[in-house]
Amino acid sequence: MEQTSPEWVVTRAQDVSAETLAGELGVHPLTARILLQRGIGDVDQAARFLNPSLKQMADPFGMKGMEEAVVEVLTAIDRGERIMIHGDYDVDGVCSVALLYQFLRQLGAQVEYTIPQRDQDGYGLNARSVRRFAEAGISLIITTDCGVSNVEEIRLARELGLRVVVVDHHTVPPVLPPANAILNPLQPGCGFAFKQLAAVGVTFCLVVALRSTLRDHGVFRHIPEPDVREYLDLVALGTVADVVPLVDLNRIFVRHGLDVLGGRRRAGISALMERARVDQGPISPQTISFRLAPRLNAAGRMGDASICVELLTTESYARAIALARELESQNKARQGLERELLELAIPEAEREVALGRQMLVVAGRGWHRGVLGIVASRLVERFHRPVAMVGIDEEGVGKGSVRSIDGINVIEVLRFSEDLLETFGGHTAAAGLSLLEKNVEALRERLDEGLCRGLEGRVLPQRRLDIDCEVCLGELDERFGRDLRRLGPFGTGNREPVLLCRQSQASHVRVVGNNHLKAKFRGGGNAIDGIGFSMAEEAALLNVPVAVAFVPRFATFRGRTRLEMHIRGLRRADERCPDRVLTP
Repeated sequence: MEQTSPEWVVTRAQDVSAETLAGELGVHPLTARILLQRGIGDVDQAARFLNPSLKQMADPFGMKGMEEAVVEVLTAIDRGERIMIHGDYDVDGVCSVALLYQFLRQLGAQVEYTIPQRDQDGYGLNARSVRRFAEAGISLIITTDCGVSNVEEIRLARELGLRVVVVDHHTVPPVLPPANAILNPLQPGCGFAFKQLAAVGVTFCLVVALRSTLRDHGVFRHIPEPDVREYLDLVALGTVADVVPLVDLNRIFVRHGLDVLGGRRRAGISALMERARVDQGPISPQTISFRLAPRLNAAGRMGDASICVELLTTESYARAIALARELESQNKARQGLERELLELAIPEAEREVALGRQMLVVAGRGWHRGVLGIVASRLVERFHRPVAMVGIDEEGVGKGSVRSIDGINVIEVLRFSEDLLETFGGHTAAAGLSLLEKNVEALRERLDEGLCRGLEGRVLPQRRLDIDCEVCLGELDERFGRDLRRLGPFGTGNREPVLLCRQSQASHVRVVGNNHLKAKFRGGGNAIDGIGFSMAEEAALLNVPVAVAFVPRFATFRGRTRLEMHIRGLRRADERCPDRVLTP
C-alpha cells in the first residue's frame, strides 16, 4: 500500500496584523506572520515566547505531593538511609535517574539506582524488585517515569516497611498507589498549571524544590550549592525524546537545555556525540531525535539500559567512549531487527487494511519486544492508522506497543477493550499493553469497534500538510535566520514552520545517499540549497518551475552553518493548493 499524498492547506495571516506585530517586536515580518499562525498575537505574549526564561518557571511546590516528597527525601538523607531510584529503560527514564542520582550524590545521600530490563522485568516496579530492595536494607524507593500504575507493588513495599515516592507523568489510573508521595501533574487535585511535563521535567521540579528547601534552611552555608541549570541537558534529552509538547515549561527547559548540551560538559554526552558524528555548533531537537535518542534507547531495547545512566554520570572520558561504542553496537543490532520485523509486519498490516480495519493489530510469535514501538511507528507512517504491535512469547503472553495518529487518543480506545487486556497504560499518542494470545483476535475486533465509536461516524483524520506562510525566497535573509532560532526549539506542539514558495526554478538537481533529492532553488533574487529525503522519484518534476513546500532549517557542515530547505512537498507551479483563512 503506497502512502497517499497529503492535502496541502495554506493558511493566510492578516498582513496588517503581521506588520504591526513585527514593528512592535522588532522582528522580521515573516517571523510575525508565523507567530500569528501559532495564535500568538499579543505583544507581551510574543515577547515571552521569543525569550523563554527560567524565571517563568512556576513554583514547584504548586505540584500536589511536592511537600511530602521533599520531606521524605530529606529525611532519608538526614538519617543516612539508603535510597533506591527505580527508573524506566527509555531516554526519559534514564535521564530522570541520572539527574536525580547526581543531584542526591552532591547532597551526600546514600543513593543507588536500578533500571529494569524489558524482557526480564517488564515495565515499572515489580514485586521481585521490591522484595530485593527490602532484603538489601533500602529505606526509600523513588520511582521515576513509572510507578503511578504500580498499586500492588507499592502496597507490598509499604507492607515491608519501605517508603515510596512516585515521580511520574503517565496517565493516572482510577486507583492511585499508596505511596508516601506522588508527583504527577495529571493526578486529581494537582494545582500545577502545566500538565504535559516529561518525567525528567517532573524530576527537575523535585530537584528545584529540594534545593530551595535546603537553601531556606541555610544548608549551603556549609556545603556547595548545586547549580541545577547544569542538569538541563538531561532535561532536554528526556523531554525531546519522549515527544511531549514543546510548549510552555517544556519549551523553556529545552531551549536552555540545548545550550548546555552544545557545551558538551558531560564526558558521556561528548562521547555520544562523537560516535553519532554530531558536528560542533548549535544542537537542535532533531539532533536529539535522530542522533542521540536512538543510541540511548538502543540499550533498553536490546539489553540493559543502566549503561546509559553510567554514560550520563561518569566523569571518565575513557569510560564514556567505551560505553558510547557499546551503545553504537547495540543501535546497529536494533536497526537490523527493526528491518527484519518491518518486512514481516507490512504484509500483516496490509491484510488488516484490506479487511477495512481503521486500527491495525499486528501480532506474531517470537518478535523482539524492544523494537515493537519503532515498527509500530513505521506502520503508522505508512498506513496512517493507529497501530498495535504485539509480540507473543513461548508461554502465550503478548506484550505490545501502540502508536497513534494526530487526533486519536489510544488510551481511550484501549479502555474500550480493558477486559481483554492484562495491563495497559501510557499517553494519548503512545501506549503499552499486555494480553493473552487467545485474546488477540478479539482485541482486533474490539479496538476497531472502539475507534469507530470514538469517531462517531467521522472518518479518520487525513494526511494534511499545513503550510504556515507563502513566501518569496528573497525573504529568507540573515535577519529571518536569527529570528528562526528564537522561534524554536521545534517539536510536538511547536512544529517547525512550513513555508511555500509558489514559483521556484531548480538547478543542480541530483540524487544522493539513500534515495534523497538535492537541488538548488532560485527565486526572488535568492538561491537556497534544498534536500528532500526519500524523494528521488520527484527529480523529473524539477525540469519545470515548481511550488515547493519546505521547512527552513539550519545545517552545519565542517563547522559552517547555513540555512537550507528541507522539502516537504513538490508540485508544478501551475497547480493550485486549497486555501483556508486563519482566524487569529
